[in-house]
Amino acid sequence: MKLHHKALRLFISVSVIVLTSSFLVYELIASDKAMNAYMRYINEKADSSFLYDKYTNQSIAAHLMRTFSSPHEPASLEQQKALCTAFDSVNGAHGLNLTKHNYLPLRGTLQTTSTKCSEQLDDIFLLPSFDRAVNVNRQQKDYGQGLGTLEYKFRYYVDLKNNYVYFYDLIDSRKFAIHNWSFLQKGTLGIDQNDIDGIFTGRTVISSIYEDNLTEKKVMSFLTPVYYTGKLKGVVMVDINKENLQNIFYTSDRPLVWRYLNVTVSDTSSGKEILVHKSETDLFRYVDYEKDIPGGIRITLSLDVMYFIVSSWKIFAFYLLATILLLNMVRTHFRLYHNVTRENVSDAMTGLYNRKILTPALEQRLQQLVNTGTLVTFIAIDCDKLKVINDTLGHKEGDRIITHLAKAIQSSIRKSDYAIRLGGDEFCIILIDHPSDLTPRLLERIRYNLQIIAHDISISFSAGVYNMQPNDTIDDAYKASDAQLYLNKQKKHAGA
Repeated sequence: MKLHHKALRLFISVSVIVLTSSFLVYELIASDKAMNAYMRYINEKADSSFLYDKYTNQSIAAHLMRTFSSPHEPASLEQQKALCTAFDSVNGAHGLNLTKHNYLPLRGTLQTTSTKCSEQLDDIFLLPSFDRAVNVNRQQKDYGQGLGTLEYKFRYYVDLKNNYVYFYDLIDSRKFAIHNWSFLQKGTLGIDQNDIDGIFTGRTVISSIYEDNLTEKKVMSFLTPVYYTGKLKGVVMVDINKENLQNIFYTSDRPLVWRYLNVTVSDTSSGKEILVHKSETDLFRYVDYEKDIPGGIRITLSLDVMYFIVSSWKIFAFYLLATILLLNMVRTHFRLYHNVTRENVSDAMTGLYNRKILTPALEQRLQQLVNTGTLVTFIAIDCDKLKVINDTLGHKEGDRIITHLAKAIQSSIRKSDYAIRLGGDEFCIILIDHPSDLTPRLLERIRYNLQIIAHDISISFSAGVYNMQPNDTIDDAYKASDAQLYLNKQKKHAGA
């Protein structure tokens, strides 16, 4: 195939790939826009869940404040006795339900710095209101379907005035006990004391991300103040851990998205982050979404390109099929063109070039090579005594000898050379940049290959060699080589 035909085939093939790929790119862009919108939906759902947690915390805090502020009867002697009987000390902690549920009025565990049960009498008898408030909120229906309200988050109340903490759930104090009551100081649990003293005005604030002492995992906490007689008494807290965040961000309507979704929640002030979820395959992130929500929390979402591949396999299959079919059509077209072109300049019997290859274009090329100092050699070849063979053994045997000679010639030259059957038993070889001192070796190689190909018969040939000169035409060069062939054949007959 000629160079310009190869270039045309390459251009068309590239155009086909670009055309079909543009459709794929369009689908990728459309998917990117659609998934960006879905990322915004995920973020809004998470923000709604956080708002619900804030609302729940404020509801519990409000109920607790009403309980503390409401008039109540003093505890009876029986209540005081039962309280002090259940009061215990374990692992340096003091309080109730430290190892088991031994004080039934309270559902959870109370830890305090006081060693005397009498110092916490009033608050302890009021804490069941905290249990009721948490329980009521846990029984609320999840009207939002996906706000994460159905799960049981870890809630507790910290009294800053009397230095005690009350966990809604039972905590084995043999394994965990609060000993550092300065945890609201900056850097301890990630909660700044200034949030309590200055910014707190009854609203809920979000702590920075910190490592929880109980679970030793990264969490963030929602804090809602509890006031008594106009002064800050305590804080209602709820911890949000990795599992909680997974429930919040889980894409229940699109499970496939979750497989390839990266979710990170980070603290804008400290830079700490919680890796909520990681894609099964982290090849290339084609959708990135980042949003800051109130409270100094940054949500980062990204979707791996594998989601697009898996979710759009039909599009990929169509793309590959269309590309393969179109490229095959181009290949078939140019193959047919090449075959037709080849057949036009090929000898039907031998497969070598025929006379039609000797075009003005080839002549011009050869002349340019000669003018630039490149050696172009013409070799005229014909069979010896072919007429005798045709007359005695028949033309079929003569054609077989011609075919054998053609195969020997073809197997002896390079791809850059030309082997031409001019007609009958007349052949012409055009060597491009072939050293003249190696030409006799080439003729010997042809004779050797001929013996291998036609081992059952004896075939000989004569040859004439001519090096093309400037301004020589193809006809001039061939006539010169043919004249040399004639002289060599006369010498061979004279020697015989």
